[in-house]
Amino acid sequence: MVFTEGEEVLARYPNTSEYYKGKIVHVRGEEYKVKFETGVQHTVGEMDIKPERRGRTPTRASSRIARKSPIRYSPSRRSPSRRSPARQSVQTPTKKLSVRSTRLAKVSLSRIDVESDNVNNHKEGNEVDKNSKRVEAMPLQQRLNEINMLTRRSTRMSSMSKIEKERTPIVLVREIDRAASLPIEKRSYLIDYSSGERGRGYSMQRDKDLTRLPPAQESEKREASIAENREKGIIRIDQPQEWGGWIGTSLLTFLLPLSMILPQLLCLKGRCRSYLDVQFTTDWRSYINWQGFLVYVVYLTVLACVSILPIGRNVDGQQSKTGKLQYRINGFLSATLAIALFGLCINKDIPISDYILNNSVQLVISGWLIGTILALGLYIKAERASVVSLNIYASTNSRMYNFWQGREINPRVGVLDIKLLLIRASLIGMLIVNVAVAVKAIGDVKSPNVQQFDVSTLLAISLQLFYIIDGLIYEATIFTSFTVMYEGTGYMTCVSHLLYPFLPTLTTKFMLYQKTQFNYYTGIFVLIFIVGYILYRSSNSRKDEFRKNPVSPTMPYLETIPTLRGKKLMLSGLWGHVRHPNYLGDIMMQWSFAGVSLATDVLPYYAAVCCTLTLAYRAVRDNRRCQTRYGYAWEEYCSRVKYMILKCVF
Repeated sequence: MVFTEGEEVLARYPNTSEYYKGKIVHVRGEEYKVKFETGVQHTVGEMDIKPERRGRTPTRASSRIARKSPIRYSPSRRSPSRRSPARQSVQTPTKKLSVRSTRLAKVSLSRIDVESDNVNNHKEGNEVDKNSKRVEAMPLQQRLNEINMLTRRSTRMSSMSKIEKERTPIVLVREIDRAASLPIEKRSYLIDYSSGERGRGYSMQRDKDLTRLPPAQESEKREASIAENREKGIIRIDQPQEWGGWIGTSLLTFLLPLSMILPQLLCLKGRCRSYLDVQFTTDWRSYINWQGFLVYVVYLTVLACVSILPIGRNVDGQQSKTGKLQYRINGFLSATLAIALFGLCINKDIPISDYILNNSVQLVISGWLIGTILALGLYIKAERASVVSLNIYASTNSRMYNFWQGREINPRVGVLDIKLLLIRASLIGMLIVNVAVAVKAIGDVKSPNVQQFDVSTLLAISLQLFYIIDGLIYEATIFTSFTVMYEGTGYMTCVSHLLYPFLPTLTTKFMLYQKTQFNYYTGIFVLIFIVGYILYRSSNSRKDEFRKNPVSPTMPYLETIPTLRGKKLMLSGLWGHVRHPNYLGDIMMQWSFAGVSLATDVLPYYAAVCCTLTLAYRAVRDNRRCQTRYGYAWEEYCSRVKYMILKCVF
């Protein structure tokens, strides 16, 4: 212990580099409680205390006093015009000790208008002068923080109660151009943006850049901003925002089935023709077949019965407003049962393959009718559904738009999830059609010779079967996808999933009917399929695991961006290069299916074109929704990941 109680010392004032005179009132180890001349007590360390340096002898001091009054040496009384340039001011050591410190930007206290009382007492004036000198030595950021702590840092202890009564909250506003990039709700009460000013970042500001906003005006601005945002939100929900509004959805309601029916008319009865050679019949029986309608209904009924069987593991979906939905994972079992029934029909000499290939138009139209009826039923069912289960993007003033989008996201009939049933129906239906094409391709071979096999067709079928089996095995990963979590179950979802089995299989049917020859260049498209599958599966699996448990110890270190909703945006791996690497992988696989044919006709590539356009627009829709959902966090993510699907292209 170097100093003792009652000893007068020079102690460094907290958060400053200046030493002031004080008296030790308590000692505890290497910590000393010092009472400064202002009356404020602070605990300081031993390294921040120096012994008081005594002044000169009284004899010399008295001689100086006799010669001239010390008041005339006061800097406040000295006139700059009467001061000699050669004269140097002498400061007594008892006033203040200079301490070496870093160079800091200084701003006068007058730049911030804070009301203060008039001080008449000479001792109190000295305290204010010392405090002003201490504040002037602070950096700008520290001084701004001091404003919010005036009740604790004020040195005018005698007038504390009066200051607290009269002082009003102060809002400091900095006029910089970066305010334009902030969300409206933050910008409205943090930054008073002026487009005519040039942004200077965090550099030193002039007096006009630091302004005080009255509390009443600040409150009015905030309330006006909240009301404006609420009004915009109501308008945005009430008006259609996607698919071209009610006009676009009205057209798509008819264009969607036509886009599937017309290609089937081009590839029928054992041959695929150009659209110039098609002769459409006027007999309605060629388009609508009640037998085909009944077959499709039986297929969906059997699939629904298998889906509700208590076979397979239960998986929890993502957290939603209605809670976590549970799903029964038995899609692979349903596919196995479907193939077994298909094999049983072949064993019983039932020409099921010929029936599927020759009645593809009737089956497509049947799928369209069933999907329309199902969409109407779900639309009526949504009238009695709870508000939390409704699709916010189908709550507009247009009935056609709501019917297209689907008013419910995950409608259920008992324990049967309609959307999961539609997804399984599309994959298993595609599997059945491909098996029918494969049986037809193998059945046409008259001798068991490799050269007699249609290798190109079988290769394309094999790639599509691999794609289907992967979707059934990893069925649990689709519950974190955009389709399951955010897409409504309306006309678009019902019809597109029931027509999908006949879209990719158009390529295999074309190759079967046209007898395409195998070429070794098809190996390039097989390689493209492998690369696309790796992108598709790895990105989907990583996203699924991340959504289920972002802090899982099995996952490596991931760079993320937190959002206000509590979720995180992943920036690591493939998701740090493009925003939808799974879409890129899916598009590559679809084009590899068509590329195997090496055809010059447009029909084999029709499915790939449709898939590319659909996923590209889905990426645009997802980007807009994420912008609304995550706000500033999504803007930061987009600034780092600039492209949606393919770098430097889209």
